[in-house]
This record gives sequence, structure tokens and C-alpha cells, in this order.
Amino acid sequence: MRQPRRVPWSSKAELAELYDLLFSPAANDESRAAGLSRMSVYISSPSCPAFMHILHALVSALSLPYPPPLSQSHSQRMVYALALIRFVNGMVDPLQTGGFARPISHLAAELNLPPGLVSLRHRATHEDLPPLTHLHRALQDALAYLHTYSFVPILNHGAEAGWGRRERSEALVGRWKKVMKERVRTRDVTVESASGRAIKRLRREFEGEDLEDAVEAIVRTGLVPVARKKRPGKKATAPPADALLVWTPLLSHLMSLHESTPSVLAETLATALLETAPRHRQLNEAETKELASYRWTLGTWLFHFWKGGDLGVPEDAKRDILARLARELVHGDDVLKRVYGALDGAGLAELQALLPEQEEEGLEGLDVDDDVNPDVALERMQANLDALEDKLRHKVESREEIAGGEEIPGWHKAEDWRPCPIGMWA
Repeated sequence: MRQPRRVPWSSKAELAELYDLLFSPAANDESRAAGLSRMSVYISSPSCPAFMHILHALVSALSLPYPPPLSQSHSQRMVYALALIRFVNGMVDPLQTGGFARPISHLAAELNLPPGLVSLRHRATHEDLPPLTHLHRALQDALAYLHTYSFVPILNHGAEAGWGRRERSEALVGRWKKVMKERVRTRDVTVESASGRAIKRLRREFEGEDLEDAVEAIVRTGLVPVARKKRPGKKATAPPADALLVWTPLLSHLMSLHESTPSVLAETLATALLETAPRHRQLNEAETKELASYRWTLGTWLFHFWKGGDLGVPEDAKRDILARLARELVHGDDVLKRVYGALDGAGLAELQALLPEQEEEGLEGLDVDDDVNPDVALERMQANLDALEDKLRHKVESREEIAGGEEIPGWHKAEDWRPCPIGMWA
């Protein structure tokens, strides 16, 4: 459907809140009532999209008790029927643009409307009212249709797609960096100054950005200073103080808009750390130092969010990130090993015991055996990697069991017991 140019909600985050109130797994009668109140404000605006009026009618009808008392059965059938008629008519009416009226069934087919809804609409309009169960199911199907074809596209819509969105996010990050660095330099904390008003405008612009695009731009182009002398040293485990003053307000603002900001931020930092590994590149000494400094700066930001606080990384995200980093330790990446050790020192000691020993001396003078089959060698390497991952998984599982397993007095676990589905032989 065509995206509305003017809308009654102030930001995409506000529309996402309405989506959570109506369609999230945790939605209940109370949240849907709050969503109805918000939609009542929206539909009073002339700029409200047509689908919002239809959505309000459907949610209002479905909020009635079902099944109703016998005395209210007929009146509820009429409410359901009217909501269904408004849904079908409201969806197809914008397509009646010719000089002659086209059949509603043809217009509905262009919109992928279920034919059953069109048939029930015709029956409810010109014949006896359909049964209450049929109407209730039809309203649920209509609500699912609006969710898929109207609400989600508008929620995910952006002015540009792909690289256009990324370039816009990077431009916003660049403007934020310029203004905040000037405020830090002049120690300006007022909101009525020119820089304060600029920051306020940038906050509103970030509200319209996708979280993933904004975080990607911040990590790739913002968190690491261009000058190497401004980056943290090899022994530092925290980002520079000036960088924290520049980026913490923006990240906290994104956190107020999206609860998943810490997880997305940590995952993006880990991805950037792994993708910039110099595994198959030939670099000179200066390039090696530059890349190591860049990656270590990313690591210090990951340490900062790992410790907790308002932007602390959730525990489930920590487990996933540690698993991703551990799988790459076999490549002998010094920066990655230091980062992993700072995040989980005990886990690094256990993993180093599993890794093959590496010779300290160089490989000069070693002869190549031409009789070695490369396919067999690759299979052995893959088998070793699989064995390492299996050992790592078992160690993590055993550690979690030890941490969470409290024996109940009078009970003990059988030595020969192993889990299996009910009804199957152990």
C-alpha cells in the first residue's frame, strides 16, 4: 500500500509502542485497551491513514467478551458484521477510481483479501447475519491481514532502502559527533544554546532511524577516533573519557526508544571485531599497528558495556557473544585473545588447554610433504574444530549446571540416568 506522507504519530518509536500494545506476545486486555485509547486520538486527526480507522473498529469489536451472554448474542453479531463490512469496504474503496463501479470481489483479489471475508461481507450486508463463530473468526483473519499488509510495512518503511538508509545514518552520526565534540570542548551543557538546539533536532531525527542502521553507523564511524593517539593504549580497558562524553548521551537516547539497544550494540561490536581480523591479509608493520589499535578500541567499548549499567549487555547476549568469539580463537588472533580474556578470563584459560600447542619459533626450513592429500588434511582440520566446539559446549553446559544445580536434601541424581522423551526406552 502507498505509505502516508503525514501521520498523527510523532515518531516511529511511538508507532512501535502501539504495535507492542496490540500485537506483542505479552499483549493482554489491558494493553489493548491502552492501544484503543491511543488510536482514538489518532483517528481524530485528518492525517490519520485509513487503515488506522479500520484497525480501531476491529480491535474494538474483538475486545467485547466472547462468547457473549445469550441476551447479547444478536447485538454482538451486528457489531461483528458492521466491523467486517467497514473492513472490506474501507480496503477496496480507494481502488474505485473509474467511471463505473467495479465488483468488490475483483478489487479484493488485487489486494489479496481472503475470498471468505468478501463472501461474509456480502452475506452480512444483503442476507441474514452469519453465525457468531464465523464472524468472530472473520474479524481475527481481518486483523491478521491488517497486521501483515498495513501495519508492518508502515512500521518498517524508510525513506530510502539499503545503502541509502545506511548513508543517512552515517551522516546523522557525523553531525552528532561534530556538535558533541564542540560541546565537550567548550563545556557547554545548556539546552538553549545553538549546539543544544542542534542536539535536540538530532535526537528527533534519530527517532526515525532503524535501530540496527543507527548502531551500525555509530560503531563503524563513530566510536573509534580517527587519530591513533586518541585511542586507548594496549593496557587500557576503558574507552577514552572524551569519547564517553560524546557517545553515551546518544546511546542512552536510543536505549529509551528501543529496549534491545544493549544487545544490538554488543552484537555489532563483536561482529566488527571479527570482520576486521587480519586473517588472510598481508599487512606491513604500520597497517598492522593501525588495525590492532582500531580493533582494541572496539574491544574497550565492549568491556564498557559488558560491566553493566543502563547499557549493560543481557546475560543471554553475553553467552552468544562469548561463543562467537571462542570459535575464532583457533586462528591465533592476538587482539581477539586479549578481548576474550578481558571478558571471560577463566573461560580463556580452559580454552587454551583445549587448543593445540603453537611453536614459538618460526617455520623457516620446514619441508613440504607433497604426498599429503589436501582433502584429507582439510577433513582432519574440520574434525578437530568440531571436537573443540563440542568440548567448549560441554564445558559451558557443565558450568551452568554447577552454578544452578542445588541438590534437594534426601534426593540425589542417579549415576546411570540420562534424559529421553517420555515413552521411549532409555
